[in-house]
Amino acid sequence: MLKLNLNKKLLVCALLALPPAANARGAGRVRWIMGTVCEIRAPGAAPATVSAAFAEIERWDRILSRYKPDSELSALNRSAGRGPFHASAELYAVTALALERAQDTGGAFDPTVLPLLLGRGPAALPLVGWKKVRLDPAARTIELPREGMGLDFGGIGKGWALDRAAEVLRTGGVKAALLNFGGQVLAIGAPEGAAGWEVEVPGAPKPFLIKDASVAVSGNSERPGHIVSPFNGLPIRRRSSVAVLAPTAARADGWSTALFVLGKNPPSFKDRSYFDPAKPKNKKGDRL
Repeated sequence: MLKLNLNKKLLVCALLALPPAANARGAGRVRWIMGTVCEIRAPGAAPATVSAAFAEIERWDRILSRYKPDSELSALNRSAGRGPFHASAELYAVTALALERAQDTGGAFDPTVLPLLLGRGPAALPLVGWKKVRLDPAARTIELPREGMGLDFGGIGKGWALDRAAEVLRTGGVKAALLNFGGQVLAIGAPEGAAGWEVEVPGAPKPFLIKDASVAVSGNSERPGHIVSPFNGLPIRRRSSVAVLAPTAARADGWSTALFVLGKNPPSFKDRSYFDPAKPKNKKGDRL
């Protein structure tokens, strides 16, 4: 059974404990991508197919990373206030989906929060707002009309990359696999003889099986305050977390961020969610 946890150190220890023999057979392999651990369990899959799936995730990291100065996203952000940016088909597709998710969530998920994430606080709110982004599908351009604006795909990029990696695995003939990317999981099919992959989700009353679905968790247990509200520009300090089960990883990723910002399910949310309330601590700081 896989237990989802926002604590990256525990996740690393758990994944590195996989038997080397299993890795050699292609049943489970681990890499460090996008600043976190990514594991692919694909029993019976050809090693080259699993490697191609990892390479696909790494390719998207080179496109979507705001930390890499040579990424396409960094180039787009540098173009803010300078007119339309001619984007690749890949970057345009992610941006269009991110804006669609922003609309669906009423702005609780907003890819334009980069000025807030850079520590500028509520004073940067005039630079934030998904409706300010201008897309031209015919010319395939993205325009950030004001200098200082910027996009961040931290709330959807990991899920998007998981979906693309799953496409690579399916194309390679993989019928059953579990991808675990920094605590977000995406299940392809089910293990042989099982109805699905068993996952323990924070807030859920009991473990459950997932098949051709994804679970994403958002919360503050790893980096308190790292999720910023696009509504008031302030870090969200709740110690609770929320998990979302959805058909695609990108959908689960974006909605888990939105629900953590909102603290509840809006009427537009149609998937499954589990809110894990903060537990009191004793004097030693341990959870009771």
